[in-house]
Amino acid sequence: MGIIHIMLGILKVVGILLLIVLGILLMAVLAALFCPVTYSAVGRRDAEAYEGHVRIGWLFRLISFTFTFGSEREGDFCIRIFGIPLNRKKQKASKKSLQASRKEEFKPAEPEKIVEKKTEQEHGEKTEKEAERKTETITETVTEKKTDSVLQKLQEFLKQIPGIPKKFLDVLKKISLTVHHICDKINQIKEFLESERFARLKALFFQEGKRTICHIRPRKIKGHIKIGTGDPYRTGQLLAVAGIFFPVYGEHITIEPYFEQKILEGNMSVKGRIYGSFFVRLAWRLFRDSDIRFMIKKIKRG
Repeated sequence: MGIIHIMLGILKVVGILLLIVLGILLMAVLAALFCPVTYSAVGRRDAEAYEGHVRIGWLFRLISFTFTFGSEREGDFCIRIFGIPLNRKKQKASKKSLQASRKEEFKPAEPEKIVEKKTEQEHGEKTEKEAERKTETITETVTEKKTDSVLQKLQEFLKQIPGIPKKFLDVLKKISLTVHHICDKINQIKEFLESERFARLKALFFQEGKRTICHIRPRKIKGHIKIGTGDPYRTGQLLAVAGIFFPVYGEHITIEPYFEQKILEGNMSVKGRIYGSFFVRLAWRLFRDSDIRFMIKKIKRG
């Protein structure tokens, strides 16, 4: 009876551990599907400087990636997990090493060391000359060996002249077969591109691509841009191009044109989110499509 109780206790503990592991996996899957990846970007530019900041976060920014850049600072990034930066120590160490290397570069050289450097340079020049002579001799020997090998191959080729016609015909047959095979493939591709199946696939990919762009595009856009090329004609062309994309940014971005001044200044901020469940549904819809499955089978068959 005691052994049975011990075995039941072990099985109970194992079952609890398995349930905990399954619960953690289920929570991770649900988080990947329904917890969005958020992103935001802020940028500013004026006549003197520019700067920007990009942030990507997941799990309510418990896991985040930030990248900052500007004209007065080098590009810097930081990865945080539960608010703890992972690359701060590496950045400090790299900054210290850069400062140490700069100090060593600006140290004045002592006179004794200068004399030693001169002698080392003279010795290095002598060794370089000797190495050049050796390489010249080696290249001469290699070229001689190559010419000998080429002559030997020519002799062997001339000895095999009686069997050349058969080999030549075999080569021609292989070339003709490959050409016919390529032509058949080209005809198959043409037939597929002109078929109704390809038209349905094209419409499907266009529809799903439009959905994907609408999903990942920023939800909030704000900005004010001052733009001018110094030429009224070119500035007008830029405004015409910006007008084409007006349905995308709408009234959230204001463009202030300068027709007689060369300028590019302004500020902009964007925010958005991406759900993993969207891409799972997209993959499921594509996998269920009969035309895509037919195309995959055809590609596998070759």
